Amino acid sequence: MFTPKVFAEHNIDNIASFIKSYPLATVIARTENGMEASHIPMYWQDNGTEHGCLYGHITITNPLNVKVDMTSPWLVIFLESGHYITPNWYPSKATTHKAVPTWNYQAVHVTGQVEVLTQCSRIIEILTHQTADFEASQPIPWSLKDAPEKYIQAMTRAIVGIRVDITDIQAQF
Repeated sequence: MFTPKVFAEHNIDNIASFIKSYPLATVIARTENGMEASHIPMYWQDNGTEHGCLYGHITITNPLNVKVDMTSPWLVIFLESGHYITPNWYPSKATTHKAVPTWNYQAVHVTGQVEVLTQCSRIIEILTHQTADFEASQPIPWSLKDAPEKYIQAMTRAIVGIRVDITDIQAQF
């Protein structure tokens, strides 16, 4: 990602906060059919390494599970939509007319090695964490315990967990 130095963000706490605020990631990976992109809610977790790791889940039929090249790193992009900046907002435009439009946005690009998690207990951990995060604003938050255990067990057989061990982060705020 091209990041002008003035906009580069390196503080991992700020980056983790951004990921929590914009958890729907675009995940890009090499598959046997070329590049594949999927949109996956993910969360960042401190695992004691320099950059931490990401967790999410996908259906077992997702090409990222079925046809992915697990030796190649994945690119995971978190993005807020940003907004258009008109030249009319720059005071210099009125005097010199030397202003052009641009787009302000925040983005985090994460690169890392992936592990597919198939153990039911790991998948339940991911789902429990995500549900708690996403339900936190609800007056009566839903949890996995609100559904029949056999139903949850059946649903977990249709998905796999994803863990991305982060090797690089580029952030622009």
